[in-house]
Amino acid sequence: MKKVLIITYYWPPSGGAGVQRWVRFVKHLRSFGWEPVIYAPESPSYALEDISLVNEIPCDVKVYKRKIREVNNLFAKLSPKRVRKDNKLYNLQQQKGSNRSFFQKLVWFIRGNFFIPDARFLWIKPSIRFLNPILEKEGFDAVVSTGPPHSLHLIAENLKKKHDIHWIADFRDPWTSMDYMDDMFLTEFAKKKHARLEKKVIMNADEVVVVGKTMFNEFKGNYNVESKIIYNGYEKKADDASTPIELDEKFTIVHIGSFLKNRNCNDLWEQLATLCKDNVLFKERLEIRLIGNVAPNVLESIVNFGLNNNLNKIDYIPFEETQKYLFGAQVLLLPIDRIENAAFVLTGKLFEYLKSKRPVLLLAPSYGDAADIIEQCNAGYCCDFDDGKAIKDSLLTMFNLYLEKKNNVNSVNIERFSGYELTRKMAEVLQGNKKD
Repeated sequence: MKKVLIITYYWPPSGGAGVQRWVRFVKHLRSFGWEPVIYAPESPSYALEDISLVNEIPCDVKVYKRKIREVNNLFAKLSPKRVRKDNKLYNLQQQKGSNRSFFQKLVWFIRGNFFIPDARFLWIKPSIRFLNPILEKEGFDAVVSTGPPHSLHLIAENLKKKHDIHWIADFRDPWTSMDYMDDMFLTEFAKKKHARLEKKVIMNADEVVVVGKTMFNEFKGNYNVESKIIYNGYEKKADDASTPIELDEKFTIVHIGSFLKNRNCNDLWEQLATLCKDNVLFKERLEIRLIGNVAPNVLESIVNFGLNNNLNKIDYIPFEETQKYLFGAQVLLLPIDRIENAAFVLTGKLFEYLKSKRPVLLLAPSYGDAADIIEQCNAGYCCDFDDGKAIKDSLLTMFNLYLEKKNNVNSVNIERFSGYELTRKMAEVLQGNKKD
């Protein structure tokens, strides 16, 4: 069996979306002749934790760890007292727009201009020193770096140079075109350095893997590199098909995961408020169920539109506990980030939604990656941002079907997004020949 070293920042007990992609791959790689070995930070500062994900990993998988200096912790110490009390530096850094405080703007400026490529840059050199003797001893056949954080690609790039090992750079998100780069007040020097590092990674990796078509097109246009598209996918459980599905009695519109500030959907709240005003039965049956961290502006908008009595907010719960809400939902809400490059956004949540075969209401560019998959799979309804008519028509269609107990979708071609099938594709990339 061949061996692959996987360099990742996010690893259980980390929770959230960033960890699940490689947890799935590691779970299935042995079925395709690859023994995974993990390199991850020791005692990192994860924004979310989900200890249940440990159970998804084969118990005998080898994990190397090295201490990481989290420079973000420095900001936590320097931040105003009210920020420290909330213990949410993560939320502080997520704040965007003109209403940020001076301290928030300073954090973003320092992150973008001094922490290059990101806040884990201090882990690069110690990791290289730590991993060099391990590579010499263990005889790996390939190394994978998965980012963000993109610092991890620079670790792998150095290992590739020293050991001439087959290197796969896995991009879960873009680098220089990521939306938050515009919020970092980048100097020209910083912009050029980010661009230079991105180019070095993409041009030197033996294979580049991306999670969607738009990123594929970006790298093809900028660097003439043919990357491989391997989606995030979902994990199919043995009991998914056997568990009886009890749909919610109410007309539930369910969102699972972090509902970030730039995903707020006033266009949806407005249409829901109108339907509640015009239809007493709709108002009685509607439940907006938000599971996970929800940005304050989202909650504020729901209240402002008079929907607070229809809101059921559930705090962050482990991934396994979300499944009953997933399979029981009348509607699964998927609001894509309202950013300039929204067409890029292809969240792991989308594939979990597909697994449930429940109707998805997607709010996103109709030409984007997410809309393309929803339409290919016949998985629900796609509405452009601010297209009030399309949103209202979709809601009414689903509500009327719900009243008739027929609110279902006949999803097709979703098996190709299962963790097992996507790991098959990743194994083929690992096996590939080096660049000439």
